Amino acid sequence: MIDFMNNSDSEDISIDLTPLIDVIFMLIIFFVLTTSFITTGIRAELPASEHSASITDGRYLMTGFDENGELMLDNSPVSLEELEEAIIASPEKEINLYTNKTTPFEKVLKIIDLAKTHRNGRIVITTVTPDKEQQR
Repeated sequence: MIDFMNNSDSEDISIDLTPLIDVIFMLIIFFVLTTSFITTGIRAELPASEHSASITDGRYLMTGFDENGELMLDNSPVSLEELEEAIIASPEKEINLYTNKTTPFEKVLKIIDLAKTHRNGRIVITTVTPDKEQQR
């Protein structure tokens, strides 16, 4: 009779972890490389509106950014703190935000945050009509 239980030539059964470790290192390298390409500023092509209207009365604080990305209030450069002071000093005026397509969205969000803080989120975003955009 053959004794199957007492085999002295048997090998130890083990799992080779080397391929598993290789795969884990490849995943780590992939995620490190892909996360390093994420930028901090968001650029958005802001759309044109079909139904924009001209605003010329004095009930708005005209805020926005010029072509260099500098913060403006009524066509004068200001800091974010000065804009906040103007918003607090004029509670009856609404905030009207105008910007160009190349302004980083992060800067636009700072103005929207001020509107949330001091105007319960009320803000007017000025757009241009498509025919005016094509003339640029």
